[in-house]
Amino acid sequence: MDTQPLATAPAMDTAQLFGTFHLGDFELALPIGALQEVVPFPPALTQVPLAPPHLLGLFNLRGMLIPIAHLGRFLGLADDGDRGEARIAIVAAGDARLGVLFDRTGEMLRLPGHRVVPFRHGSESLGLIESAFHLDQGGRIVQVLSASALTRLPGLPQVLNPDLAAQARAQRAAQGRRQQAVSFRVGGRHMALPMGEIHEIIRVPALEHSVLADDRCLGRVHLRGAPVPVLDFARFLGLERCSRSTGELPGQGEDLRRVLVLRQGDSYLGLLVDEVDSIVAFLEAQLLPMPAIPGQAGVFAGCISGRADAADDLVLVDATALHGDPFLAHLAKGHHDLYRNADDEEEAAQRSSRKATRETWVTFQLERLMGLRIEQLCEVIDDDPTLMRPPGAPAYVRGVLNLRQQLITVVDLRTLYGMVATDGTVAGKILVVDRDGEKIGLVVDAIHDIVSIDRADKLRIPGMVAQRLDAELQHDLHEVVDLPDQTTVMLLDAAPLMQRLSGARVH
Repeated sequence: MDTQPLATAPAMDTAQLFGTFHLGDFELALPIGALQEVVPFPPALTQVPLAPPHLLGLFNLRGMLIPIAHLGRFLGLADDGDRGEARIAIVAAGDARLGVLFDRTGEMLRLPGHRVVPFRHGSESLGLIESAFHLDQGGRIVQVLSASALTRLPGLPQVLNPDLAAQARAQRAAQGRRQQAVSFRVGGRHMALPMGEIHEIIRVPALEHSVLADDRCLGRVHLRGAPVPVLDFARFLGLERCSRSTGELPGQGEDLRRVLVLRQGDSYLGLLVDEVDSIVAFLEAQLLPMPAIPGQAGVFAGCISGRADAADDLVLVDATALHGDPFLAHLAKGHHDLYRNADDEEEAAQRSSRKATRETWVTFQLERLMGLRIEQLCEVIDDDPTLMRPPGAPAYVRGVLNLRQQLITVVDLRTLYGMVATDGTVAGKILVVDRDGEKIGLVVDAIHDIVSIDRADKLRIPGMVAQRLDAELQHDLHEVVDLPDQTTVMLLDAAPLMQRLSGARVH
């Protein structure tokens, strides 16, 4: 997938909830509010004549016809045809419904608004990627798909059947309110937790030692400063542990285990499960009461029965009962009291010092690592070596690009800044920057990351050092910053660059 257009909006403190999915080598996300449910690949599809390759067909979901889009084909990704772990995310945008095929599910993440960087698109752009966020100190960048853009993929049928929709609504009203739950596997059993009771779902991290650890509590993890005890949920329920970890079963591929994080007030619990399966929708009428089970009778809320897309029933776990279990309540409170207070004070001090001083930069490679303020960048596209180069243009002008019916000048920054030209074996990227409505493309070697830095961490380049830079580069480069991994980024200011280049238009 190519890097998509970028832009910013004012940072928000409101938490946002996302479900992540894997598609080839990419990790994508959808806002939970746009996810109706996630279901296995249907056993039967109805083909649509003259459909584009990315439309797999239609399937029946409780009386409603849902088109399935193969997003990988639309993006040009390879498809091995294996549907064993494939999942269909039912995306809702207004009255439109669309099934999107993913290789497998990932995590459920709750992020503060300022961590999510919104993108801006031109009026004629599909706008498939609406935002992005990074995890693991920038080691993972997750791109957020736009539900409305997905339902507008070219060639997809708009299934409009108001009679069926009205019938479905009447049936749901008669059977009770529809609810959502996250299904998972633990100890060879299929279970689920109500969506609203799950704070986050995360990969299995490196666990820290806990003085409260025993055969059921494996240790603890810090989730943005909050200590979370991690419980071996299979052992707690008296089930046989069925690990699918790469560390324990070599050759099995990615570790599919996940930690379901529950929160009640300031207390957290992490439930280690073998695999997160799907997001399921069910009606109140489908929830059957559980018979009394010695030892764990109060942990289960009931059994979700009669799902057409499943071969067996789901046992629904009662999150309130988990928080009220004496052992788990002691575990959660103990970790809060032992490990939270010092972290709270330190993190509060850090938040206070960082407030309103953070800046978001896109880093890129250009002989060295450089950065550009995300506000100055409106789009990133692949380099095109076949650009038309007008006669008499300066050496640093690569050519002219037709970008959605607007001609823009493309500048080779290596040539402009007196750097050695690349061997041409690796395709670069074009950063499209905008100044007062005029766009210019800047050719760089590669996009590296999206990083957030504190203004106070930026360092002014000493005059003696600046004098040794190329004369053109001296105009645009005045500051550097050291990232937490000790990488130094040279911070490029596009404003003076655009001002100089605006007089060198060749179209």
